[in-house]
Amino acid sequence: MLPNHGANPQQVYEAMNLKEPDTLIDFSENVNHLPFPLNLDIEKLLPVITAYPHPDGEPFLSAVAAYHGIEKEEVLLGNGAAEIFALLGNVLANKRVLVVHPTFSEYEATLAPHHVEFERVLVEDIATYQLPMKTLQKKIPYASAIYLCTPNNPTGVLPPREEIQQMIDWAQRTATLVVLDEAFLDWIGEEHTFITDAPNYDHVLVVRSMTKMYKMPGLRLGYAVGNASLIRSLARFASHWHINGVASALGAEMLKLHNYREKSIREVAVSRETLRTFLERQGCVVTNSQTNYMSFQLAEVEKSEAFYHFMLARGLVLRHSKNFRGMDGSWFRIGIKARPQMEAFEQGMIAWSQQ
Repeated sequence: MLPNHGANPQQVYEAMNLKEPDTLIDFSENVNHLPFPLNLDIEKLLPVITAYPHPDGEPFLSAVAAYHGIEKEEVLLGNGAAEIFALLGNVLANKRVLVVHPTFSEYEATLAPHHVEFERVLVEDIATYQLPMKTLQKKIPYASAIYLCTPNNPTGVLPPREEIQQMIDWAQRTATLVVLDEAFLDWIGEEHTFITDAPNYDHVLVVRSMTKMYKMPGLRLGYAVGNASLIRSLARFASHWHINGVASALGAEMLKLHNYREKSIREVAVSRETLRTFLERQGCVVTNSQTNYMSFQLAEVEKSEAFYHFMLARGLVLRHSKNFRGMDGSWFRIGIKARPQMEAFEQGMIAWSQQ
């Protein structure tokens, strides 16, 4: 069985019983390809490493509150966004949850051990990630929560703000919890976030990750924002000292890096449009991504499996879509890398088309 996440290239080759090439380019992960933005001084970090971390996750907690202009009581820190989703399982145990697909597999993975009943709804068009608004309006009243990835993973599409607001309004009538996963919103801009709105509701939780933009997946750091009462209901399930000191210290510094964020957004936007143009010239259907990754489908969909194997043989690891509902292996997600890596991908596709 293939891994359910990207960034596992060795496991992909093992699962498919293929010889791993000497050189790999892992397009299956979608972390910022720019260099790590901080110069780390181990001597300066030693006091943090050798002391117990702050029980509330300072200084990162205050940094998040200041960055978004909200109160600290409206923030819950997590050992990665993944921990936030795991904590949600405790409050949604034995309840019904509506999930919009295709989407990040971690939602259902973290809820399943809590005997959650899933109501799954597919978007009307994968390339544009068009939300099935009429269906959602009918189903939201019968769910305890709805999960929506904004912008979506794996397509990179950001649903229209007015549609998300409409869902929040519908959910308010039945106190249905709206969980908005904004892990990749950094790539679009804070003007699109619902973080500043969330504390005004009793039923909206926005989840963010420091992994993608800030190139720190190994440190595990994320956070959620919502009404203070909702935050308290989740925080009681978190373990003590669940935010390590190094992650907290570096996370606080990362939020100061305005120029780094802006440069990342600009450079990726150019690379994304170059990639889109190339894929469309190859006859591919491409998602309307606004992030540092996109999904595409071959013109000859029936050759998807052969194409995946062909690229793996060249050391080009794409993210398969076998575990994304509605995509079922006929789409591929590609993370945007530096230009030399993108050229290697283009050469691989051209070689495929010339067989």
